[in-house]
Amino acid sequence: MIKILSVEQIRQWDLFTLKNEPISAIDLMERASEAFVNLFLTKVTDRPPVDVVCGPGNNGGDGFAIARLLKERGLEVNCHLIDLGSTLSDDCEVNYRKFLKIGEVNIIKQSNDLKLSGSLIIDAVFGSGLNRPVTGLAAEVIHLINQAKAKTIAVDVPSGLFADQINLSGKIIEADWTITFQVPKLSFLIPESGYYVGQWSAVDIGLQAEFLEEVSSDYFLLEQQDIDRSIFNRKKFDHKGKYGRVLIVAGSLGKMGAAFLSAKAALKSGAGLLTVHIPKAGYAPIQTSLPEAMVSLDAEHEFISDIAKVDEFDVIGIGPGLGVHPKTGEMLKKLFTSFNRPMVIDADALNLIALDKELLNLIPKGSVLTPHVGEFNRLFGVCEDGLKRIEKIKLMAIEKQLVIVLKGAHSAIATPKGQVFFNSTGNSGMATAGCGDVLTGIISAFIAQGADTSTSAKVGVYIHGWAGDLAENTVGKTALMASDLLCVLPEIIRNVESIDFI
Repeated sequence: MIKILSVEQIRQWDLFTLKNEPISAIDLMERASEAFVNLFLTKVTDRPPVDVVCGPGNNGGDGFAIARLLKERGLEVNCHLIDLGSTLSDDCEVNYRKFLKIGEVNIIKQSNDLKLSGSLIIDAVFGSGLNRPVTGLAAEVIHLINQAKAKTIAVDVPSGLFADQINLSGKIIEADWTITFQVPKLSFLIPESGYYVGQWSAVDIGLQAEFLEEVSSDYFLLEQQDIDRSIFNRKKFDHKGKYGRVLIVAGSLGKMGAAFLSAKAALKSGAGLLTVHIPKAGYAPIQTSLPEAMVSLDAEHEFISDIAKVDEFDVIGIGPGLGVHPKTGEMLKKLFTSFNRPMVIDADALNLIALDKELLNLIPKGSVLTPHVGEFNRLFGVCEDGLKRIEKIKLMAIEKQLVIVLKGAHSAIATPKGQVFFNSTGNSGMATAGCGDVLTGIISAFIAQGADTSTSAKVGVYIHGWAGDLAENTVGKTALMASDLLCVLPEIIRNVESIDFI
């Protein structure tokens, strides 16, 4: 997994590398610029004209080096420097002088001095060290870049964007692609700030690995190699009891599809024995569509009011399509006080907790909550931005000893140890009804098979997003449905099981 570092930690990493490699700052800048250009040229193969817009600091120094390297490789490059009335940083000055040996630099003293002629713009105005909103001439230039028809590629971070804070009060480059150095920044993973980043790629610029191994962080980005394969190890003489007993409590009149999606996902994810507790109205649909599941019928016809025996189950997944009938709320409270093993709590189960906040204190320790932003707001209150939401789930996970999955473009998994893991799989096609129900079933199955709840949530979220990406390859984003995830789950899990995986 990738550690997400603060701006200060990245600065210290640079200094550590300069001291211990050793390497000069200008040579490290050259190495970073070469890494940027090498990746750029793998994606931009038609060699279009490029405008490089530089500021007076080290990000501008990267920009001048990038402009020179691109020009040396035969591209038509138009280089611009915003005159902000300050002297250039030492390394920016060096690369500015180097570029002048092979080309001209357009000095921008007022916004109408900027003449963009290329079909691509490289933004190198401000870097990750920015600590105040962009105003004045720089803001005017950023506005012109955003208004241009050309695609924009940001160097390290989009100019105007804070790397590890949320402050959107100034002008910010709206990049189509950000090529960042070494590791992604925290703001890339937050909805409000991630909007400005576009697609992003991290390039290795050779910072010393020893520093990264020793430095501490509470934030991480999950990668494929982080999947715990032990969940999927099956031995010849194992039997269904070895892989756990799952109870899915879901469904109400008109919402039985949620119970089906969650239950089938649990079976597809390896649960040994599955029981679905549903209202009487769902008996025929579930028994017909999912004959592999055992069915437990509630006394009520349209909603769930009680569950008689739960001691035999290793995990309970509850919430999809449940509804918020008062009797269902009473059932949930009774369940929290009678079942002392982990639960996966989603959808209407979360909404019932939001209606009676005292239920938060009754949830079995180690349980997994999977709210989307709307459910989060009802549970924990509205936060002013996505970073505040991350901080909130981190604190609540520690305080309540729960695992909290805040679902979104980079779903964040907060653990009772105070760590937050961002997911790197999934796509916007998954913003459709039922996908969360599938996730509930996947995580429940992994817990039943013996994985701890933090691991089950991390692996479940990653595989769920991976299934979404594979489904998108077949049906596209617009047509993607939750049932498409169920169709591709076997292929994902087969890849994980295979001997040559990773």
